[in-house]
Amino acid sequence: MAWFYADGGRQVGPVEDAALDDLVRAGVVRDDTLVWRDGMPNWQPHGAVRGVRVAPPPMAAIPMAAESGFCSECGRPFPMNQMVTIGNAAVCAQCKPVYLQRVREGGQGLGARRYAGFWIRFVARVIDGVITSCVFWIIRLPLAGVLGMGRIADPATAMAVGFGGLGIYILLSFGLQIAYEVFFVSTRGGTPGKLVLGLKIIRADGSMLTAGQAAGRYLAYMLSGFTFMIGFIIAGFDSEKRALHDRICDTRVIYSR
Repeated sequence: MAWFYADGGRQVGPVEDAALDDLVRAGVVRDDTLVWRDGMPNWQPHGAVRGVRVAPPPMAAIPMAAESGFCSECGRPFPMNQMVTIGNAAVCAQCKPVYLQRVREGGQGLGARRYAGFWIRFVARVIDGVITSCVFWIIRLPLAGVLGMGRIADPATAMAVGFGGLGIYILLSFGLQIAYEVFFVSTRGGTPGKLVLGLKIIRADGSMLTAGQAAGRYLAYMLSGFTFMIGFIIAGFDSEKRALHDRICDTRVIYSR
């Protein structure tokens, strides 16, 4: 039998009898909590409809693991590792698709997201470029000294050393750039340039990117540049301000404050 119950002015459910009993034992549903099921003319207190159930035991005696919780959508208890956190809500796997659809359509549950547009993201990238350029110059100066290009008399040797040094510099630059992106995006939710401007990179469900996802997003970002910048420009015409690399990796850039 499917029940609905009121929690803070919000309708929660449906839940089956066994799940409702669990909620009663956990103290979530009390005798004065309004409940309803199909066939009832209106909402009534739980104690009046189902009678007085097992009283909630003291909190220390509740037989629930410390890592358990209730789905914000259906109200059923689940281990926390079986639920996904979306904004301030914990949602079970069965309710996740419906919940996310509501979020996309009306911004419910997370609050209306403010997506960052092309120009604010461009400024963030300029800030990141200044930071990484300073680091690259610090690396380049001692690298040039080690190669000793100015002390090589033979032009052919000097050219070979020069091309070799350029290759090493390009590899180091790429390695440092992707390390910069992966570290900050996977641990802070955005690069320093984005964080300074109050921006954050998230997945569609609101979660942060893993290190692997951050690396993949950076490679997709390079692809956006290879499209004569069209991959970046399309963010100005997308309802969620997604560039090409956001579409490929299913990410969003939002205002975090």
